Amino acid sequence: MKIFITGATGFIGRYIVNKLLEDKSIHIVVPTRNIDKGKRLFNKENIKFIYFQEDLEHLVKKEKPDIVINLLGILTENRKKGIIYEKVHYEYTKRLVEGAVSSGVSKFLQMSALGASIDAESRYHKTKALAEEIVISSGLNFAIFRPSIILGREQKLFEDFKKLSKISPFFLAPTGKVQPFHIYDVRDIFIKNIFEDFENKIWSLCGERIISYRELFEFALKYIGINRKVIQVPNWFFIPLLPIFELLQNPPLTKEQYLMLKKDNVCNGENEITKKVLGKLRDPFDI
Repeated sequence: MKIFITGATGFIGRYIVNKLLEDKSIHIVVPTRNIDKGKRLFNKENIKFIYFQEDLEHLVKKEKPDIVINLLGILTENRKKGIIYEKVHYEYTKRLVEGAVSSGVSKFLQMSALGASIDAESRYHKTKALAEEIVISSGLNFAIFRPSIILGREQKLFEDFKKLSKISPFFLAPTGKVQPFHIYDVRDIFIKNIFEDFENKIWSLCGERIISYRELFEFALKYIGINRKVIQVPNWFFIPLLPIFELLQNPPLTKEQYLMLKKDNVCNGENEITKKVLGKLRDPFDI
């Protein structure tokens, strides 16, 4: 079996790829801008690295994989480099799907996001929904995954908090709820969709516990061993701060991320099928 995986060197991709590489009958193809990084992460014979090109359709057609997994996604844009939601979420997905259709790929696995909607205020969620539509209308066998926040040792939140703690004596948490999901359960639901036959579906990925952003921030700070007070504030409190944040190289909150906060990032019971398939869910705070 040959599997073509975009975003393989990212947080989620590393877990999926490392598990798949345990099976020597599986051959993985990874397009990446940094082949040396890929080789450092995955030192196995049954993985092939190719240079990432925006002509993803061509790469898929050339490699002729059995399965395509798309993990590409960004939380923050970099307009100077042309890294925007419309390109990464929608255009790249469209090109991958076109290549998959032309190559007769048997299954397409797409990472989306909880809250994805054509009617969303945030372009992040809107472009995730547009990408879903491309996959659903392609005629391919597919699985789409919508996670709440994913917790694992390499969660970017931990590194961001380490940096922020150097300049901030306290942390401000927005109002809202999240339903964290363990990275190992993300890995396992992807792999089950590779090897088992499910009808085409959208999988909601949430754990058993709904928490506030304040609780999430307190957990993150405790995990990285930093003692800071977390103060919950109403979301409107951030509005006058957004223009200031935008001037920073790594803003703690962008306008797009603020718009994402308008709805709780929870499954509302839509994760029951995921729980049934995986069995007992892991504790996302046990990492």
